[in-house]
Amino acid sequence: LRRREAGIRRGISAMAGQSSRTLCLGLLGWLLADWGQAPPAQAQDLAMYQPAFQYHSPLPALPPQPSLEPAAPTADPFQDYPSAADHYVPREAPGYLGRSINYLLRSRENVSSALSVMGERMDAYFAGEEYDNFDFDNDTYLRLSLDQRWIEAGRMESDVDYKFRLDLPGTKERYRLVLAYDDDNDQSLEERRRPTDGEVPTDERSLFAGLLRTLSDEGGEWETKLSGGIKVKLPPDPFVRARAKRYVTLNPQWQLELRSGAEWFNSSGFRGSFDVIFKRLLTENLLFQASTPFDWREEEDTLEFGQVFSLYQDITSRDAIRYQLAMFGTSLHSSKVNTYYVSADYRRRIHKNWLFMDLTPQLAFPREEDFQGVASLTLSLEIYFR
Repeated sequence: LRRREAGIRRGISAMAGQSSRTLCLGLLGWLLADWGQAPPAQAQDLAMYQPAFQYHSPLPALPPQPSLEPAAPTADPFQDYPSAADHYVPREAPGYLGRSINYLLRSRENVSSALSVMGERMDAYFAGEEYDNFDFDNDTYLRLSLDQRWIEAGRMESDVDYKFRLDLPGTKERYRLVLAYDDDNDQSLEERRRPTDGEVPTDERSLFAGLLRTLSDEGGEWETKLSGGIKVKLPPDPFVRARAKRYVTLNPQWQLELRSGAEWFNSSGFRGSFDVIFKRLLTENLLFQASTPFDWREEEDTLEFGQVFSLYQDITSRDAIRYQLAMFGTSLHSSKVNTYYVSADYRRRIHKNWLFMDLTPQLAFPREEDFQGVASLTLSLEIYFR
């Protein structure tokens, strides 16, 4: 009896907190454990409630308790990679000179873009629906020239010159509408051909508007340009102009170039020009050229002539020099020479293909000075917008 009582007490303490039915079955199990085998029906009932009797199984392991010791730092997989802060260099704000250069570059790009868009839109407007069928390059450009000239005896002269050309190649299939602010047709041969003209004003420019057609043969030896339009002034001055150019190869060393032109202006009558040019390549970077130009005007019945010897030297891909020895004269009833001069024109391409600098020292012997030498030095800066 004492053994049975002890078993009952152990079963009660183990099954504390269970439901009454579970408690009874637990007590019955302890009794059967002492008396032997249980009846089949009771054994099935015990099997059904087997999950309630887990007290005899080993207790599950307790979860690991957090340690009070500081945890070791984990490895950073990116600690060996370079940081952007290690290579960042703060950008310094540009100074006054840098801001001025940036402003000039932006201004030039804006003007060039505006000229290009204006030429293309005007061309598309006049050409109409056939504009997309044409494949011509648009030669619209604006050239701005800033000159500072020093002449012997301390004279200083400044000049701002510009040349504008609006090309509309799609207006007609074979004709191009051209607006050009170019050299005035009233300029003499010397004024047009001298690299510097300290004794002659250079602000003689006029606006010409007309149609231009270019003809050339299949071999490329002939090139002819026919144009007609008006010289924009009050009253308008109509004109017709024809210019031709031909290349003749004399031998492997010499080449002959012939240039001729004829024009008629309502205000000044006929004018003709002719130029004979011999060229020879002396070395890979040295070209010799001899030019003999003639110019005749009906209004004055005057024949102007000249003889120019030039030597072109390429120094680098950005620098070149042109040496010249020349004379110009006129012929009324007798020929006379008006000017001799010698010059060296150094030209440098400063930036891309639109910014150039020219430095030209010259020594001239004009008739007005009794052929006494007059030295001059001209610094020119050319900017192309195209």
